Amino acid sequence: MIVGIKDRLLDSMGSVVDAGFLAFPKIFNPMKPVRKIDRETYERQIDYYIDNGYADRPESFFTFPAKASAHSIIDRRPYHDGESQLITFQSGYTAKNPFVRELYDSYEANRTAYLVRWTHGDDNRKTVLCHHGYMLGEPRQARKMFRVKSLFDKGLDVVLFIAPFHWKRGAGTLMQRGIYLQNDDVVMTCECVGQTMHDLYNSFLILTGLGAPEIGLIGASLGGHNAALFVSLTDIASFGAMMVPAVNFTNPLDPDTARLPFPVDGPLREKIRRVWDLHSPLNFRPKIPVGKILVVASRGDLLCPFKYIELLCNTWGITNRHFLTGGHWLIFNKTERGRAWYNFLADMGFLDKDMIQQHTH
Repeated sequence: MIVGIKDRLLDSMGSVVDAGFLAFPKIFNPMKPVRKIDRETYERQIDYYIDNGYADRPESFFTFPAKASAHSIIDRRPYHDGESQLITFQSGYTAKNPFVRELYDSYEANRTAYLVRWTHGDDNRKTVLCHHGYMLGEPRQARKMFRVKSLFDKGLDVVLFIAPFHWKRGAGTLMQRGIYLQNDDVVMTCECVGQTMHDLYNSFLILTGLGAPEIGLIGASLGGHNAALFVSLTDIASFGAMMVPAVNFTNPLDPDTARLPFPVDGPLREKIRRVWDLHSPLNFRPKIPVGKILVVASRGDLLCPFKYIELLCNTWGITNRHFLTGGHWLIFNKTERGRAWYNFLADMGFLDKDMIQQHTH
């Protein structure tokens, strides 16, 4: 694809906004307390994934529940001609790594999983399951991010999946809000992604039991990363849509930049990277047809670097790809994103072509 001078300039403007956003962690990182862990302990934790073959065969790391967990609807509120529901269920996930299991499982709030469901109240409604971005699990944010009302008004049920350690699942303190992604604790991040896959699958089983005949998955940013990974592990989703997805966490969260209380030499660095990259979608191939995958990305994106997204599209053979002008936050042709998404829903049989109008969001 040939990109014109104007678009390249706009991409650069979007990159500048991203660079400003990325500057904050660099400024405040020196103020963050250094982890209290010795090299021997950290290396033992990392070696678990290597010695058990997970780094060589990443798919073997992930597990799914055999049946849906019992769930409860703990809150109901009117929502237009239907209602919003807050659904809870026990995650049932246990950290696989025995050297961090006790710590991981000690976060009690994270054991309860949540779905926020906007439903018309009848069975056989096609459902869009949304996975939010990093530290963006609050439902009010998600309603805006995924244009929930627009999807609902078009006859779809919409559900928000709350990722581990987000919203009501949070660890509690302000310093722990970003616990999901930590470049100085690649083991914790690996287990977080493992729990996400487990809980996502559980969510599909629960929603199927609630009468959803077809469930499509859309994720943005971190949610895009997990959506891509999920459709590489199972074909339970009717489709997979990734908006400005993270494909590889190495940039901008390179483990080499982590503050650890001990020196990191070449061999240990290689081990850290192997575990850090274990869950990258680039290690997998989709289990659903590529025709049921949509990717929308921005060429100037620095938070979820575009080069990895383009590589994923080329590796997987994704033709339903739309590359926008701008960066992760500042996008200049957002209308194209909306048009691509609604046309994709129509192609997947979730919307009628006649219902689709021009969107300017």
